[in-house]
Amino acid sequence: MPMFGEKEVKEIERMPLSNNTVARRIDEMAEWAEDELIRRVVCSKYYTLQLDESTDVQGLSQLLVFVRYIWQNDVHEDILFCKPISRGTAEEIFNAIDSYIKEKGLQWKNCFGICTDGARAMCGKNSSVVTRVLKQSPCALWTHCSLHREALVSKALPTDFKTVLNTAVKIVNYIKTKPLQARLFQKLCEEMGSLHTSLLLHTEVRWLSRGKVLTRLVELRNEVTIYLEGKTEYIESLLDKEFILKLTYLADIFSKLNELNLYLQGSNESDIFAVHDRIRAFMKKLMLWKSCIEDGKYDCFETLETFIMENQLQPKTNILSAISTHLSLLKNNFDAYFGEEMKKLDSLNWICNPFQDRLPSSMSTKASEELIDLSEDTSLKNSFNRKQLTKFWLSVAGNYPCLFDEAIKVLLPFSTSYLCEAGFSAMISIKTKYRNKLDVSNSLRLKVTKIEVDAKAVMTKNRKQIHPSH
Repeated sequence: MPMFGEKEVKEIERMPLSNNTVARRIDEMAEWAEDELIRRVVCSKYYTLQLDESTDVQGLSQLLVFVRYIWQNDVHEDILFCKPISRGTAEEIFNAIDSYIKEKGLQWKNCFGICTDGARAMCGKNSSVVTRVLKQSPCALWTHCSLHREALVSKALPTDFKTVLNTAVKIVNYIKTKPLQARLFQKLCEEMGSLHTSLLLHTEVRWLSRGKVLTRLVELRNEVTIYLEGKTEYIESLLDKEFILKLTYLADIFSKLNELNLYLQGSNESDIFAVHDRIRAFMKKLMLWKSCIEDGKYDCFETLETFIMENQLQPKTNILSAISTHLSLLKNNFDAYFGEEMKKLDSLNWICNPFQDRLPSSMSTKASEELIDLSEDTSLKNSFNRKQLTKFWLSVAGNYPCLFDEAIKVLLPFSTSYLCEAGFSAMISIKTKYRNKLDVSNSLRLKVTKIEVDAKAVMTKNRKQIHPSH
């Protein structure tokens, strides 16, 4: 849990920035939390990193790094550091991480994983951040953020669907980005007794943007049509049933992708095998939905089916063919972005099912002996919980050290960079246009750290009281 509740965090954010004493107290508490974190990570034989960069309100690039480590026989995650960077090159990013690792007395050899997005600076073949990290720690595993990969999969659209999506976004922006238009549209929705009174703004940055935007537009399409009458040519699209058919399909498929995305956002609580299980299941459902569409069954896409039934339509072959093609495209893209990783981990299936009879051929003799002993341990088999896989391996680390060493190196790495995304969201509330001179690192640490700090003890130690300036 965070070291402060919402009340304490708000008090820190309200502290006058001109008061040096307050700033010093914040720094002292943040340094205490950082020192405690470093102490724990140093004691841990294993740690993995998650990193990303983003731009703050000043237009300054910020490098954010989270760490996952083992402490008191459990897995913990926390912010390692946040630093401003000027150019965002691979060399600069790596040097910032390398300097921090060495300054704090951490060992690269204990780093067994790094999770980033797919940017060239992060994971290019020759001199990227990942390449440089692997030179320091050859046993480390690089994970391309599953959220980022899923977003890349969903961006692939046939031309006709891309045109529908772009038109839908333009319609929303025509109303939503203009305050007067937005207010007038809200008044119209209120007068019509609509379920919603506003559209949602589309942005490429937000993970769940597309599905929610399209679903809301479908729900308010009658209101939007009335509002746009005589104002813009976009109304022609909203009166075109083929356009609406494609729009309702896109709303449905992106909603399903959003559900998968939500699971991946919470996958820090799941292991990589569970993530793969969910993605593999989604790929199979894509083929099921393709088969349903080709057979004229539309119940797999609720919004599409409702529009068809309400208007007593028989979708044309070209539309059904386009939907079928898109579903195949999504399946193929999932396979392209996740297939190789899945095949690689299939050979390590003993980690999530250590009680099977078959021994992996690539395993050392010592590890194989341990796996035989473990698989025949009835008490462990009875207590085994697939949903708590990491905790299981931590519990047997003492008796089966070789197995544990191999298992934890697969289970500990991050599968997404979502903590960084959440950290950047927290940064926005700290470093606003009114507080843009603020060095964000310590304030951000206090807001997102999971290490409990005795704030009163830290303050008492200094023997001075904070007197806010007026």
